[in-house]
Amino acid sequence: MKPEDLRWRVVDKPGETFKVHRSIYTDPEIFEAELKHIYEGNWIYIAHDSELPNPNDYITTVMGRQPVIIARGADGQLRGFVNACSHRGANVCRKRKGNARQWACPYHGWVFDNQGTLL
Repeated sequence: MKPEDLRWRVVDKPGETFKVHRSIYTDPEIFEAELKHIYEGNWIYIAHDSELPNPNDYITTVMGRQPVIIARGADGQLRGFVNACSHRGANVCRKRKGNARQWACPYHGWVFDNQGTLL
């Protein structure tokens, strides 16, 4: 999908009117284009350093379709990971935020530390 394909769906007359056709919010092709050009092609803000002040603090969220974990290791470094077990793909962390040194896959018990290492 090209930007010119969207022109008929948006009316933007500065100082007069701004209208967006409802298909902008429901069209699967537009959704795929947004994922590709916004979530998969750019840096995405997830959290501020101050939201993870202590060693072992973490947050989880979804970037586009990708579940992720941002964690502060015991060494103080922030790291980001895909929130999925490398064996079967299950989310290893199911809470929104917390403090943990490791996470375990609910299926087969594979354990990962907050630096991304399979233990």
